[in-house]
Amino acid sequence: MKYHWNVKLIPSIHIIGFGMLLAIISKRQKMSNKEVLLEQAAISAAGLQQSHILGIFALLILIITMFALLGLKKITWALLLMLNIVLFAYLMKLTVDGSVKETIIVDGKIVEAEDSESEDEDEVELPAPVGQYQNPDLPAVA
Repeated sequence: MKYHWNVKLIPSIHIIGFGMLLAIISKRQKMSNKEVLLEQAAISAAGLQQSHILGIFALLILIITMFALLGLKKITWALLLMLNIVLFAYLMKLTVDGSVKETIIVDGKIVEAEDSESEDEDEVELPAPVGQYQNPDLPAVA
């Protein structure tokens, strides 16, 4: 029985895709609340829900499996490669979004926001430059 290079390459494509899926799940668990809300807003703006995305993913895997069982090699390869490309692109998006620090520009100077323990605070208090006027904190007017 003669083995073709496709037979040896298919399991490696699956393993790479599964590894990327595990990395995506790991990165999504480490996302901040702000990033999760932004992603959910983007999905909602497209008219989808997270369950729709998971359903589409499961359906695509089922379709790829059916084409593989029917012996349709070219369409199976094309779908496998497209799925891996999409997984890779999403993994890179999560990686880049997670590594970008929030910067604030004050008077032409770049000030990086410090990570705080509580992510509920949206405002970052910046120190006033030395020798410049600072607005005093006023009590609330009732």
